[in-house]
Amino acid sequence: MKFLPFWFVFLLFCFGYGYAHLEREQGHFRIADSSGLSFIAFRVTAYDSVSVTSFENADTHVDNEFVGRLRYLGKLGSDFTFNGLIQVANDKTNRDIPPHFYDPYDGFPYNRQSGSNRTWDIFRLSMKYDLPFVSLMAGIDYLQVGVAKRNHVILRGDESRFRPWQDSSFRLQIPAPTPYFGYEFKVGPLSYSQYAAKLYHEKDLGKYMHTHRLEFDLPFDIQFGLSEVILYGSTTEPAGSNLNHDGDSTGREFEWSYVIPFIPYAFEEHFHGDKDNNALAFDLSVKTLRNWEFYGELLWDDMKSPTDMFDDSWWGNKWASSVGVLTKQRLGNFFLTWNLEYTRIEPWVYSHHKGSGYNYTSYGEGLGSDLGPNASEIYSSLLLEWKILAFKLHASSVAKDSAFGSSFFDIHMPDSPIDKEFLNDLTTKKYLELGVELSVFPTSFLWARMAAMLYRKDYEGYRLEASAGLSW
Repeated sequence: MKFLPFWFVFLLFCFGYGYAHLEREQGHFRIADSSGLSFIAFRVTAYDSVSVTSFENADTHVDNEFVGRLRYLGKLGSDFTFNGLIQVANDKTNRDIPPHFYDPYDGFPYNRQSGSNRTWDIFRLSMKYDLPFVSLMAGIDYLQVGVAKRNHVILRGDESRFRPWQDSSFRLQIPAPTPYFGYEFKVGPLSYSQYAAKLYHEKDLGKYMHTHRLEFDLPFDIQFGLSEVILYGSTTEPAGSNLNHDGDSTGREFEWSYVIPFIPYAFEEHFHGDKDNNALAFDLSVKTLRNWEFYGELLWDDMKSPTDMFDDSWWGNKWASSVGVLTKQRLGNFFLTWNLEYTRIEPWVYSHHKGSGYNYTSYGEGLGSDLGPNASEIYSSLLLEWKILAFKLHASSVAKDSAFGSSFFDIHMPDSPIDKEFLNDLTTKKYLELGVELSVFPTSFLWARMAAMLYRKDYEGYRLEASAGLSW
């Protein structure tokens, strides 16, 4: 492995990447009426980042990013709240940046300024209006469902991280926010929420997602969630290319019946001709022991029955799960957090035999775990916090297959094998990631972060990240 000169590493750690720590404080500039019921607050953030990535048999890549961000939140009267963000970024790199033609399947859009420079922007807004019996919600934002800490297999929201296979400038490896509207009912320990969202894969072709969730707050600090997700859209593949009998080119529009509450999607799907992609999900969080949480998520995707979950003789027995444990302890003036999580995603999960208009993606990125189908990860982290310092160690063991059925966009055809194999030895890449991270917050408006990751096995190399930013 090649090593960078000491002076370069030192400079690297003086600038950098600190996305995860930008929201420690809410709005700084605040405007309110005399009653105090209505206000709007603003917070401005600017940070600079640099990362160095080096793998064997590949060039060493240096990426620099400068970001400006405006965060605004507020309340109008006693019932209407909103929370928004506008971000503009400028990326410079020593690698080639290809043009972006704004096709969603090529990832989140950016503007190519030169062969080594691009700019891009992103915005988010969520609004909520509370009525006596229901809360109404709308915006363009990320939807997250589940209790996992590392890998959400149901809906990951804005969860994003670096994977070795993402060492490319071909696309922005980030999830995209989605326009949505929804509502929530609460009755004692029971809550019901439902969302309808617009997804994107190809220009001018509709793609949609609906999700609803029942959440139970049980005794002994136990929370249980039951969710359904359904996806559908216009077929994006050329006519005749999909050999499945129901996979030829068709146009789909928004199905309003999925917006009606309290009806399981499994029944509504039959009402529409049994042609959509429906998934059932469960999650459980147990906090009975003080300072401990045991949790799990399970996504069932097109299985014949629960008893077929571990039957590999049919490719359609698709499921994904994340299970873990988290503890937070106070040791004198120190706060210690430890997390252990295991994720397993079977082949063909998140894909669909009717193609990209029905799979579990938007802007080319998975809505569930970014690992994609046919993958696993064991992850552990230890976080130590003391006053203005946060020190973190983590280790991760990842396996990702590349065989047919391991991509969001693979389409199972009538002549494809009907069985499946989890992580075939001949086509699976495995890597071990060891990381260390130090974050410093000398004031409420100034922060810095530095991190180093070492990779072993099928990916041999390292990645260095560093950042400094100012929020006001």
